[in-house]
Amino acid sequence: DNETVVDAPSSIKLINAVKISGRTRGGLGVGVLNAVSENTAVKVKNNDTGGTRLQTISPLTNYNVLVLDQRFNKNSSVSLVNTNVTRNGNFRDANVSGLVWDLNTKSNSFQAVGNLEYSHVNDINDKNGIKSYAEFNKTSGKIRFSTGAFIIDRDFDNNDLGINFQTGYYNFYSNVSYRILNPIKTLNAYRVNFNTYTVYDTETGLLRENNFNTNFHLTTKKNHDFGIGLNVNPQEEHEFDPRIGINGYNVNPAKYGGWFYISSNYNYKFAFDIEPNVTFYNEKGRNLYDITISPRYRFSNRLLMVYSFNAFRYNNDNGYVTKIDTDANPATASDVIFGYRNVSSYSNTLSGRYSLNSNMSFNLLVRHYWSYSQNKKYLLLHSNGRFTDYTGTVPNQDQDFSTWNMDLTYSWWFAPGSEISILYRNSSNYFNEIIKKDFDNNVKNLLNDNALSHMFSVSIKYYIDYNSIKNSGIGRAFTKPKDRMRF
Repeated sequence: DNETVVDAPSSIKLINAVKISGRTRGGLGVGVLNAVSENTAVKVKNNDTGGTRLQTISPLTNYNVLVLDQRFNKNSSVSLVNTNVTRNGNFRDANVSGLVWDLNTKSNSFQAVGNLEYSHVNDINDKNGIKSYAEFNKTSGKIRFSTGAFIIDRDFDNNDLGINFQTGYYNFYSNVSYRILNPIKTLNAYRVNFNTYTVYDTETGLLRENNFNTNFHLTTKKNHDFGIGLNVNPQEEHEFDPRIGINGYNVNPAKYGGWFYISSNYNYKFAFDIEPNVTFYNEKGRNLYDITISPRYRFSNRLLMVYSFNAFRYNNDNGYVTKIDTDANPATASDVIFGYRNVSSYSNTLSGRYSLNSNMSFNLLVRHYWSYSQNKKYLLLHSNGRFTDYTGTVPNQDQDFSTWNMDLTYSWWFAPGSEISILYRNSSNYFNEIIKKDFDNNVKNLLNDNALSHMFSVSIKYYIDYNSIKNSGIGRAFTKPKDRMRF
């Protein structure tokens, strides 16, 4: 508590990375990736003595990925995948292995897909976990359907070389759809879908989510796209959050909502996308509104600019904010406090591409994101997942968060599969518990020289084609050793 980080790197440097991939004549694909990152530390200052020390946040680390993929019958495959992360010293190590299958009938009318993954983490407390899904699909014709099941236990962990936000649940899902396979008099395409999924917690068996939704999409003769959809979650649901505690959850009310979108033909110089959606909860005053508007303009065959604006508003949301120890007794649980709040966010994104020729281009991406939440009052979470008003004192838990990113990239594809990429990036973020609803001030805080971080990188990727080497003079020299060597 009496130490402060005074110097922290913005990234962990890669020492080297090597990837090799290919496929044999028998249909066996082999892929290997190895990368090593360097030992990285931060400087920590003791606020009492003024002394500093180095604290390792990432030791020397080796990353490995191995894939064996066997294709057969021209449209099916079975794969073995392994990822491994080994860290130097007494740090966490991890290994994940998986079996993946994609089986199709000869006519490509039906499909069975799935996987089975096993993870092992070597840490202070070792843990092992599984994740698996199996799905059966009808993949041809005007009427199609699929049905499947998924499970991931609480201890499955692939986050050392992957990402996974939720564990400890299983679900069942299915869908049926109807579409036209060829254009008709008034439309180029249309499709109607009906989907349903149900999610349960693996530890308690409580319902996490139960959703029914339907949507309709069409493309006109002028290649304008339209769509509309409805969502219904007809039952109360249990939202699990590890911050609450083991098997801790809060109850969310039933909800329903809808959305639609319009996407005009991108072949025109000017085109646009618009997608609003709304959700209403079975709770007075609780609702959600969201809209995205994205116009684009093609100035020429070389220059394209796209702007996107998103606005989001969640009224009377219940969200976790903190825990409060009311009796200083470690044997009793702390009070879990939620905020009764309004959440707003705004996102502005500008992207562009200028092509010098078919192999060289400049790409620009600029994004500003701003989100804030204001708590009207605080709620006490009970063990049954329901709330009552909290009468105690809670420190200010309002949040004002914003980010800025700008990427400018030059790309040159100098040979098939080979690229030189030069990137300049600046970025910053801002957080405060005092909300200031001032857009200009928010942007100025982010673009302050002291807040901005800058990065410049050069990446070179060169694709080596085995067949080209084999058929070249060099390749023939290596493949005919008997002409050169005698035993």
